[in-house]
Amino acid sequence: MSRRAKSLPLAALFYCLLSSTFAAPVKPPKVPQMSKQYIDESKLVALKQLAPLAAELDALGKGTTEERVALLRKKVLADLVFVKGGTFMMGDFGPLWSPEKLPYSDDPTNKAVHEVTLSSFSIAKFKTTYAEFDVYSDATKTDRAANGPLDKIYRHPTVPAGVPWQRAKDYCQWLGKVTQLPIDLPTEAQWEYAARSRGQFFVWATDNGNIDYGRNIPAAGQMELLTPSGEIDPYPVGLFPPNPLGLYDASHDGEEWTNDWFDENYYKVSPKRDPQGPAAGTKKVARGWPIGDSIVPNTMYRRARLLHESAAATTADSTKAEVTSYRSSGFRCAVQRPAPVR
Repeated sequence: MSRRAKSLPLAALFYCLLSSTFAAPVKPPKVPQMSKQYIDESKLVALKQLAPLAAELDALGKGTTEERVALLRKKVLADLVFVKGGTFMMGDFGPLWSPEKLPYSDDPTNKAVHEVTLSSFSIAKFKTTYAEFDVYSDATKTDRAANGPLDKIYRHPTVPAGVPWQRAKDYCQWLGKVTQLPIDLPTEAQWEYAARSRGQFFVWATDNGNIDYGRNIPAAGQMELLTPSGEIDPYPVGLFPPNPLGLYDASHDGEEWTNDWFDENYYKVSPKRDPQGPAAGTKKVARGWPIGDSIVPNTMYRRARLLHESAAATTADSTKAEVTSYRSSGFRCAVQRPAPVR
């Protein structure tokens, strides 16, 4: 305990503990605010990952494969956030919540807002990092993700792993075998419900529902200070405060794969109870905020992404294909079980 804490009267210490334990829940702002993005560069801060998290990720790269798998299993279970099920209005809820009763986003596929009821589940508080994905790759004797010569520009153990959809799903299901739990990618509805802190009317999945550049989301010019590459690339997980539910980086640091096939008209026919997405398709739903993209009302914004980008679709040089296609394609896993994981 610090000297200052020791010098406090017992009553004052009790009051501080009581205040933190019974802190008022964060309410979604009726009119979300966005601070000025351009901050004096001399005031920008190169944030550091919390030491315990950095140490956990560093340890995943050391020891035998069996030891690393055991450490990963322990970390995955400790990082789960239990999400109590409930009913919420999924999609662009602007007509229900904004003072003008107008949509928040220009995305035509997240209309109309519709009622969804979800069973309880658990979800990872952090996006999967390269340190974690490397354990899986080494244990299954598959290629490491983003391991080409040009990928080293942005690849780092502490940043979100950028992978094709199938590899993300394979990782989650492998974790299920390791932990003996029904782990998979979250459904689109689960992702949105968790990003909105159990379906509340949060436009952004930040700690207060607002965008405070430099405090709860990177400011312009700050990302270069955060990324191992020194460029506009993925940066280490957990640098900014989580949303009220406890999820980190759901509003930034890359998109996230969901389990659902994409259909622009699915919201019109979606079942009310635990929707799983269309039965088939050619693209998958990605949610969140792509690296370097303009910030949008991203708890409701949907994107259709190909399962596997071809080199021809991105660049003439095939060695650059994964850099172009998957740098911003992250993910987090979910436990498809209504009871908390103990």
